[in-house]
Amino acid sequence: MTREEAIAAAGAVLARARVERDALPPREAAELAYYPGGPSLDQIEQEIRAMRRLPAAA
Repeated sequence: MTREEAIAAAGAVLARARVERDALPPREAAELAYYPGGPSLDQIEQEIRAMRRLPAAA
């Protein structure tokens, strides 16, 4: 596999992962992104909602 083929393959994997992630509800996406010591679930969910231009959670 050439370097260019490897980069193209990695890009395809990343694109599929983003489609799957973006199909999740904001809270579920936040739960997958959460890690101890990082931003809170609520903070992550707020950022996801802002990126998707969705209203704030009630």
